[in-house]
Amino acid sequence: MATFPERLTELIAEKEIKSHELADVIGVNITTINDWKRGKYQVHLTNAIKLADFFACSLEYLMGRIEHDVKDFKPRACPPFYSQFLAVLKQRDCTTYRLRKDTSISGGHFDSWKTGNDPLVITLITIAEYLDITLDFLVGREY
Repeated sequence: MATFPERLTELIAEKEIKSHELADVIGVNITTINDWKRGKYQVHLTNAIKLADFFACSLEYLMGRIEHDVKDFKPRACPPFYSQFLAVLKQRDCTTYRLRKDTSISGGHFDSWKTGNDPLVITLITIAEYLDITLDFLVGREY
């Protein structure tokens, strides 16, 4: 499976754009794009969604969790993350307490998200794997 840096580099090449053009489109510095491509920094959810929207792909594909993307992926507009997160936990009959106990995710993450801070996608991958769901479902991009 591809990693996020590999997939991002591949998508940039396929789209035949320069990293600085992508940086301009999604509103980050060129250094950020290059750091993501080198695997130096993890991507936050808001930027991952901007990338997935730009490349018309799922978060699953962007993050290298699947090899082939769904054709004509049409994501829903994402609701606020924390409310979506709680709704998914409720649907899966899981609590933040159980999630904390069964994974390495600290309660501070939940408190941070509750106040509107942007989660790192790597943390969301842990949650998606634990709940056996896709990233896109977790954040509300797919039904």
